[in-house]
Amino acid sequence: MSLNVAARALTTNQSVLQVIGHNIANANTVGYSRQNVSLSAVEGQQSGGGFYGKGVQIESVARSYDAFLTRQANTTQTVASADALRFEKLQQVESLFPLGAGSLGAMLNTALNAWVDVQASPADSTARQVVIDRADELAARIKDTATRLNEVAETAKLQSKEVINQINLKAEQIANLNDKIGRVIGSGAPPNDLLDQRDQLIAELSQKVQVTTIGASDGTVTVFVASSYPLVLGSKAAKLKLERDELDPDHRQTVNFVQGNSASEIPDDFLVGGELKGLQSFINQDMPNTQAELGRMALALAVGVNNQHNSGLNQSGASGGDFFTYTLSAVPDSSPPGLSISVSDHTALAASDYEVTFNTATTATVKRLSDGVSFASAGLPLTFDGLTIDQTAGATVGSKFLLRPAADAARTLDVAISRPADLAVASTVGITAGAGNSAGLSIESVNQTSTPGGALPIAIAFNASGQISLGGGPFQVFTPGKPMTVNGYSVTLRGTPAATDTFTIDTLPANAVRFNAGNAQAMLALRDAVTFDASTTLSDGYVSVFSAVASRLSESKFSAEFSQSQAASAETQRANQAGVNLDEEAAKLIQYQQAYQASAKYMGTVQSLFDTLMSAFR
Repeated sequence: MSLNVAARALTTNQSVLQVIGHNIANANTVGYSRQNVSLSAVEGQQSGGGFYGKGVQIESVARSYDAFLTRQANTTQTVASADALRFEKLQQVESLFPLGAGSLGAMLNTALNAWVDVQASPADSTARQVVIDRADELAARIKDTATRLNEVAETAKLQSKEVINQINLKAEQIANLNDKIGRVIGSGAPPNDLLDQRDQLIAELSQKVQVTTIGASDGTVTVFVASSYPLVLGSKAAKLKLERDELDPDHRQTVNFVQGNSASEIPDDFLVGGELKGLQSFINQDMPNTQAELGRMALALAVGVNNQHNSGLNQSGASGGDFFTYTLSAVPDSSPPGLSISVSDHTALAASDYEVTFNTATTATVKRLSDGVSFASAGLPLTFDGLTIDQTAGATVGSKFLLRPAADAARTLDVAISRPADLAVASTVGITAGAGNSAGLSIESVNQTSTPGGALPIAIAFNASGQISLGGGPFQVFTPGKPMTVNGYSVTLRGTPAATDTFTIDTLPANAVRFNAGNAQAMLALRDAVTFDASTTLSDGYVSVFSAVASRLSESKFSAEFSQSQAASAETQRANQAGVNLDEEAAKLIQYQQAYQASAKYMGTVQSLFDTLMSAFR
């Protein structure tokens, strides 16, 4: 019996030293959990006056593993991964919207201010050409920015494909480990190193996509993505697959869950973490919003300038026509059914894409994708957010279209005129002062601002109280320098009127067109016209774009920093529980080394006693 006690002690302490050595060897191995040996005394045997112990035995070799801390570390890391990648992508977007002299905002104001020289010298062809050149540069910069945004989006799509490949690969590896673990556990002992490998794969998978796990009695785990989709079930692995969005195949994408021959789309809202979530949020939300914000500035500029340019006359006395060209389209652009889109009010535009769904053949609902607000129609045409849509062919119930009016405008913006003589500098109307006028009033400007609502000429008169009558209307308060509108025309007078002062607005004489700058003055006035969100002028339109981009970046930076802090804290707690402490292992090494040596000495003593006993019988 003593020999058995000595042998057990020797082999048990040797096994413990092996486990300690394994811990020390893997102190820096990622995902390794410290292993601990549980010892117990062998049940004693009654002999003579009592029970005599039969030595020591190993009960188990178990991992220092806490399921709660591991789950918490994985959960916080999946959020941190999504936030970090989204922040990284938004930094790339922010770099396309600089401030300062070379910014898009500076180019916008340079293009608008170029009309100053034309106003001063309407017949100067060089000044006219500068207006065209500055507008060309602005349009090219807007299109280049739109192209660069699209390149960033395409890069994100390629990256998301790689993330999907890694997710599918790790799912296969987890399924294979499930198979091995299930077979080993069936033999009785937990395979600690295999369990560590599987936990590490799950942790790595959590960085790619949010997962939840449920353990089975056979040692395998079921891995769910997006809360309810079984990516790994026992030794079988499903797949994730990226598909182009049915409604917007060129810009948005969806994630599908594929199991066997069946596939189902995973809503983006179900993806709450991981790099895949960060990329999906960027591709399907952040990027369309940024493109729409840039496009809204471009579209409002184009429509505002076009409206005013159409209200003026070029050097030949013809209507100015459009200054900018751009494209508005519905996707899919098919017929039947089909949709036409036009801008009804460029000052009411929203930075958003829209989804149009036909409820009947003649009625539709429009959903603003930036915030989910809907507009319903009793029939077409339907006007919303400064846009008007109408059908160009019969529609079927359930037909859907995607409208990207702002993004389309930024992508396709161009200057429509190339000759200085085609620039509409002159106003369609002029103003003359009455023969008996005092010298107290001066004419600052007169021009057409909208479709005329009455016949010419239009009379302007003052009474003894200094009040003004426009076109025979009632007398009202006159404010020097404030533009006044009458029948689609704007007139601005400065000074102090007399009771006998009169003015007449009438068609501009043909011989005055070359030297008239009324429409150039109106173009300059666009700089200060409130155009965005009922508060921001056209000249400050870039500020709105940059502010939206900067706000989104700031929010994502805060989220990334906070979630990373949470993830680091959770990982520290997990590592403190499961990690290897070399000082502790060194102490244990000395302890069990001494125990091993003592066991060896005890075995030698027992052997010597046994040899002495045997020699007594020879």
